Amino acid sequence: MVSKKAATTARILDEFQELNAGSVLTNERIARSLGLSVVDWQAFSVIARNDTPLTAGEISALTRLPTSTTTRVLDRLAERDFIERIPDPADRRRVVVRPRPEIVARFTSDGEDNPYTAIKDTVLEVHKRFTLEELHVVERYLHAVNAEFR
Repeated sequence: MVSKKAATTARILDEFQELNAGSVLTNERIARSLGLSVVDWQAFSVIARNDTPLTAGEISALTRLPTSTTTRVLDRLAERDFIERIPDPADRRRVVVRPRPEIVARFTSDGEDNPYTAIKDTVLEVHKRFTLEELHVVERYLHAVNAEFR
């Protein structure tokens, strides 16, 4: 007989698989609409979530992409004006990458040109069905799961 925890875990894993597949497909559509590959788009997301400019090596480590792939991704993002390469203020011999502020603003706004606005609105509607305490548990759980993949 399967324990209640094992059964619940199995259902959570099924939900994660469905969420993951939906996220991958949604991000693929968004990336294509921007003229990017999904790898380029997700690399940009990593860059944009960092508070400081990053070297190509740091981006490679964060994305777990080979350095040669990271270089090509950065070339494509720079070509499409999603990022800019600048001299490292601490060591002008090095180059760092930062997202272009206007691109970050577009994808953090609630505007119609942000493809994530509808997703965010849907999530906020779902949140209305949960108490603050339940949302804290979800937050803690997601943080723990995400930490395992960093």
